[in-house]
Amino acid sequence: MNRAKQAQAHDRNFVAAISLLAETIPAGSTARHGSIPIAITGLPGAFFNALWILEPPEPADLQAALQTMRDSGLPFTMHVRSDLADLISEAASHNLTEEGRLPCFAMRPGPVPAPLPDLVIERVDSHNWTDFLAASTRGTGTPREMVEALLVPGLLDDERSRLFVGVSEGRAVATAASVRTDATIGVYSVATAPEVRGRGIGTAMTWHLLADADPGWDVAVLQASAMGRPIYERMGFSLVREFAELVGGPAA
Repeated sequence: MNRAKQAQAHDRNFVAAISLLAETIPAGSTARHGSIPIAITGLPGAFFNALWILEPPEPADLQAALQTMRDSGLPFTMHVRSDLADLISEAASHNLTEEGRLPCFAMRPGPVPAPLPDLVIERVDSHNWTDFLAASTRGTGTPREMVEALLVPGLLDDERSRLFVGVSEGRAVATAASVRTDATIGVYSVATAPEVRGRGIGTAMTWHLLADADPGWDVAVLQASAMGRPIYERMGFSLVREFAELVGGPAA
């Protein structure tokens, strides 16, 4: 699978992951205007109310998609392929503000290192759901009420997603989740509690997602934060896509 194919696989998975949240959260919704997919979770975070520009859209479709987002009454992000320079330069005319670039990575299957001896990684179910929420709260620094609104139990029932919690010394200290689209494994929600960072736990959680998905996947994909990027590059992930992050808000 060449770089272009990996980028396309990433894009499909990225859209599917946010759409999965929007389909699972009671206040969420999804839609499409021409080539533009939309996912609205109903939550106040702009990243989780999204539309994607994956190819040059028809002007009427772009206007309709932006109107749908503004009518939601929520902040939103328009993810635009970074090579679509004309659309990015038009951001101000649509009352959108560019807030940086989102680097996206991919990796083909390869050897998976042995797990950490002092880390137990459990598949999340109804019995350890609260441990997963607690570890996500600590790992991301997000308020618990926001975590509970974003990560709902319905995710456990969807065959596309698998959630995991890492336990060390009897405490839930890390999380990770995968979303599968065809033969693509998307890596999401990797977070480690501050007090145990620097021990390779986040890396181990990511490797576990890939080992859990074997056999039968062709490429693993993710979007990296500034903190996570060097870790993923050491694991063998390569940059295949960048999105310009254009943020907007409700209609006046």
